[in-house]
Amino acid sequence: MDDMLKIEGAALRLGGRVLFRDFNLNLKSGEWACLTGESGCGKTSLLRMVLGFLPLESGRVWVGGLELSSHTVERIRQQTVYVPQRMLPMAESVEEMVRLPFELKANRGVAFSEESLFRLWELLGLESSLFRRKAGQLSGGQQQRIMLSAAALLGKPLWLADEPTSALDEESTGRVAALFRRAADGGAAVLTASHNKAFMAACDRVVRL
Repeated sequence: MDDMLKIEGAALRLGGRVLFRDFNLNLKSGEWACLTGESGCGKTSLLRMVLGFLPLESGRVWVGGLELSSHTVERIRQQTVYVPQRMLPMAESVEEMVRLPFELKANRGVAFSEESLFRLWELLGLESSLFRRKAGQLSGGQQQRIMLSAAALLGKPLWLADEPTSALDEESTGRVAALFRRAADGGAAVLTASHNKAFMAACDRVVRL
């Protein structure tokens, strides 16, 4: 099986400080890996680097066989879903919030389905009545799970998620882990960043940065 994500000899500098160097990772379709390490070691920056938002100081990155460059970055983003740890609500209602990713250039052509969304919400322990709520009424944990459900609907072959359980209790953490396992079992390559030991125990392998 070919690597969905390959990082070779990567080094990243941010604000004059080298976050990491000589980092290597091979992630295949159907595999879930979890990045861990001390705060400030560059986990979030590495995820953003894969999407071309932060430039490599050295090394190379491939996604789906495409080497990351200014010429390929848009095609790479079309193959990738990224869920940040925190995101300010950019919509007034929850319905608008979950529809926003489908309006991005990289996701044009992907159909939105309320029925599929609510099936995912059931898996994640969310009630369908949230759909009509104001986005500002959501708790941090609800917002994280709703963002993950929207990402899952996009059906991309590479998932990147930054601390997806930081605002969740133990039960909800288990539900989110089940969502990532389902994505990997369905053929997606999944890379998450986390400090949560129970969450990391559910993945295929842990990569220390």
